[in-house]
Amino acid sequence: MEKISLIIPVYNAQEYLERCLQSAVSQEYFNIEIICVDDGSTDDSGYILDDFAGKYRNIVAIHQENGGESRARNRGLSVATGDYIGFLDCDDWIEADMYSQLSAKLKEYNADMAVAGWIKEFPEHSIVMENQKKVNEGVIYQDELLKYVYHRDEYQGFAYMWNKLYKRKLLYDDNYRLIKFDENLMLGGDIVYLAEILMNVDKAVYIDRPFYHYRQRMESGSHSQNVYARIDSLTAYDHVIALFQKNSVSETILKFVKRFQVYHSTNIAEIAFETQNAEALNICHDYMKRYETEYVETNQGHQDRLERFYRIQKYKL
Repeated sequence: MEKISLIIPVYNAQEYLERCLQSAVSQEYFNIEIICVDDGSTDDSGYILDDFAGKYRNIVAIHQENGGESRARNRGLSVATGDYIGFLDCDDWIEADMYSQLSAKLKEYNADMAVAGWIKEFPEHSIVMENQKKVNEGVIYQDELLKYVYHRDEYQGFAYMWNKLYKRKLLYDDNYRLIKFDENLMLGGDIVYLAEILMNVDKAVYIDRPFYHYRQRMESGSHSQNVYARIDSLTAYDHVIALFQKNSVSETILKFVKRFQVYHSTNIAEIAFETQNAEALNICHDYMKRYETEYVETNQGHQDRLERFYRIQKYKL
């Protein structure tokens, strides 16, 4: 039986970590190593992790000085020994049969990547993130996979890196060097990493069932009010656009990548305007102008988005 390495970066998640780890050690797939990298937590996360590691032999507990989520994931990748690789965030949790189902699909279709559905978890309710259009059953080839990942109005089940299981070979470049997360990006390392992995995928397969529970909390990086950290996510999309152009990805896909960059620019611009940060607002306006044509073209039928875009363009400090 192939071995799975599940990598969990851990930082100040004492309120959620036990549920996360319990879901990992409860996997029906038994040949799995759970690599947890405590990235300098200042709460009790390290103690919780060590307690689990003492009870479960398949947990590898690593402690390091705080260096960010990307560095923690890279540390996990550096020691992973599995044939398949998965990622789990320390405040999320997974269904017990997630990796038995995904690994079975990988073998059934001889695929490079298996994708699962997911659930957005709020404190008082949950939302299953359903695809608005039908996803092809069986093998999904690269061009189609890119459409599913980046046409997110129509396909919401594909966007993230943690609802997937990867064959190990995907994680290496053409010179067989391990692809690493960009540690210089405070936010957006996962955006670039997933794009790099997608360039290596020949065949993927999808299970239309939600296995992954993505917890929504305001203190997470994706909700950060630090405009300069969030501007790093715009830089991440710069890297993705350059990567896709280098690999001759279709212009249709590129338009949607550019649309996401503009969308994130509008979100950051609102924070910059509220906090009176003229420098950050100007950076966001520059991004909005750069791909205004693509944003407008890919949001036809969404008048509310276009009205918001033009309103934010007029912000001045």
